[in-house]
Amino acid sequence: MHSLRLGIPPAFVALIGITATALALLTTAQEGVALWHAGQAVPWLGLFKARLVDWYACALFVPLLIGLVRRYPIDRPRWPHHLPILLLAAVPIAVAKEAVFVAVGNVFRPGLFDFATILSEDLGYEVMAVWAMTAVCHVLVPRERAIRKREQRSDAHEIEVPTRHGVERVALEEIEYVDAQGNYARLVTPRGRYLVRETMARMETRLGGEFLRVHRSVIVRLDRIERVQVAGNGNCWILLESGARLRAGRSYRQVVLARATSISSRV
Repeated sequence: MHSLRLGIPPAFVALIGITATALALLTTAQEGVALWHAGQAVPWLGLFKARLVDWYACALFVPLLIGLVRRYPIDRPRWPHHLPILLLAAVPIAVAKEAVFVAVGNVFRPGLFDFATILSEDLGYEVMAVWAMTAVCHVLVPRERAIRKREQRSDAHEIEVPTRHGVERVALEEIEYVDAQGNYARLVTPRGRYLVRETMARMETRLGGEFLRVHRSVIVRLDRIERVQVAGNGNCWILLESGARLRAGRSYRQVVLARATSISSRV
């Protein structure tokens, strides 16, 4: 399961980096061959560094382009209004990208990169590059929406979890409780435990009313609770049918006692 946020998926972040590095290698090879054919010495390392800065500067603006594509999609009813906006937005983005390239380049080789000169030589090329990246983003955003719709459909009944054998589906009715494990949520079921990269807040929303959050890091299924124990020191313990014993957070105690109305015994 991939969690998609306002930014971009982690897998896509890695893809951006890999693509930028690959393009840097390809353009370095192209420029190196051109210099070699002209009988000039080829500063391979210097060329590669310059192209890395160039393409990673492009990559910095991909999240912005995705945001623009989300806001101004090119679809049938709206494209006459949205297309000019995206085309014009490419100009300041291209200028900003060149500014980043010049700033970083002058850190390594002070005074070598002149912003006005580079802008006059490459602005048209950079604008077209931004247009191309915008087109790619238009391919990726519908994919993102499809993943969201699939997750929303599965949210009602099951959760997809990655395992060694591929992706498995865990039905919500199987889950006894969920607890936080660092940046992951652990789903505890009779047939095993599964880790998903998810926040407890979002997990609480996905699980719905059959579950109760009893601690900032624990969510329990209500019909798996056997009884609630209130200790003399004010601690509240939840005993599950499976034998698991969970401590409720102090700020959740009243909610636990109020919601667990079907529990027959409290100590």
